[in-house]
Order: sequence, then C-alpha cells, then structure tokens
Amino acid sequence: MKNALFALLKIGALVVVYFIANAVVGVLLPLSNDMVAALPADEQAPFMPLFLLNVLINMSVLFIVLTCLRYKGWKLFLATTIAFFGLFGVLNAIELFWYNEAFPLLTYLDVVKMMITNLLSYGVAALAGTLLIKGFSKEEQARNTRFDAGRFGWKIGLFAVLYSPFYYRCGFILWSLPGVREFYATWVQTMEPIPVLLLFNVFRGALWFLFSLPILLGATTRKQALWLLPLVLVTGTAVACITPNALMPPIVRLGHFIELGFSMTVVGVFMVWLFLKEKKEPEK
Repeated sequence: MKNALFALLKIGALVVVYFIANAVVGVLLPLSNDMVAALPADEQAPFMPLFLLNVLINMSVLFIVLTCLRYKGWKLFLATTIAFFGLFGVLNAIELFWYNEAFPLLTYLDVVKMMITNLLSYGVAALAGTLLIKGFSKEEQARNTRFDAGRFGWKIGLFAVLYSPFYYRCGFILWSLPGVREFYATWVQTMEPIPVLLLFNVFRGALWFLFSLPILLGATTRKQALWLLPLVLVTGTAVACITPNALMPPIVRLGHFIELGFSMTVVGVFMVWLFLKEKKEPEK
C-alpha cells in the first residue's frame, strides 16, 4: 500500500513537470493556428480533461519504463528520452511532413515546433523521473536477454521491409469507416505513387526499430519486453487519439485509435520475438 501510494505521488509529480514544460514551450513556440479555438464547439469543453488524461497515461507509462529498464543514471535518462521523443514525437512529425496536404491547419514550421516541444517536454519529464525513481547511481540490473540482429543485420532489413505492407494492410481497418474515406478523399487524389509510399514506409519501419532499441536493449527479460514495448508503442500512437484536435474529426480519430492499437501491438510483439533471445546466464 505504501509503495503504491509513493508510485502514485511520483506519477503525479511527472504529470505536473510534463504539463509545465509543455505549456512553457508552447508559449515560446506557438503554432500558426490556435488548435483549441479551431475545434468544433462540442469538442472544446472536453479538450482539457481528455488532454490531462492523455498526459496521465503517458506519464504512467514513462514511470513504468523508468522502473523496468535495467539502466540507471544518465543511461536511463538518455534511453527514455530517445525512446519517448522518437516514438511519440519524431515518427508523428515525419508522417505529418509527408502527408501535410491532408492537414492544412499545420505548416511545416508548426511540425518542427511540435517536435521541439516533444523533445523538451519528454526530456524534462525523463530527467525528473530518473531523479525520482532511481537516481544517478551507476549500478545496473542484470540482463537476461541477448539482442540478435542476424548476420550483417539482416533482421533489421527484414523488419523494415515487412513493416511497409503491414502498415497498408492495417490501413484497410481505418479505410473501412465511411467518414475516414471522406476525410482523406482529397489527399488520395494527390498522393504519391504506391512504390514511393512503400519505400517511405520502409524508412519509417527502420525508424520504429531504431527508436525502440532503448526498450529492447534495456528490458531485463524477454517476457518483460513482450508487454513493455507494445505498451509504449500503443501509448505513443493510439492513446494520442483520445484528445480532441482540429486536424481530425472524432470518427477519424476513432479509426486511427483502433488501427494503431492493433498494429502497434503486433509490431511491438514481433520486434521482441525477432530481435530478443533469452540468455542462459545473466549478463552484468
């Protein structure tokens, strides 16, 4: 009971730290359009409660990651910052850059500002979390897994290549909703040729792997990684869809929530299965 109370207090502290950092950077780097004012009237009232719920979930997952990873000190801080900034910020920004025509309220500069906001917000929260949870001692936990990328890294190439068609296959889940088809109808008319899109998503697949590395290498056991990595991936993608935003109507956010919740779970489990093996002897 006492440990649970301390955990809740630490998560609460992370929420406050993240919220303040996010608000300060948002004031210093304002977007070209007021995204809350651009919301429909019926979505403006629930915006703040749902945004805070999103932050609470994100910081709870950050707390879990900081607690579970075998690292301590600066390694823990850097691992969590890289993972959260990459998975929650960089990959989203790359998609917004590429599909910018579908989101006319955002300029390319706005996307850069959002990326900087993510870096500073998650960086400050990860630093505070490292201090609160494990401190900056150098001792690390034993590692019971072995990372295996295959000879010449063939598994990395395999994952990146397989991600692309899987991404489009999961897109059929999203495309099955009539409101989604209508929302993206204009963009579909101007989108790049399919081979170009497939190559773009091979690149994205490589980035999913790269920014998942801190979790893959930091997990103490394969069993732990099997739930921890999908949890982080789903939180960084699907959970973001619960907050109202002016870029997507509710039906489109619902479609993305379902699509990303399913696809990121599969991607996370597949990465752990492909790259992590159990060790017979723990490595210090």
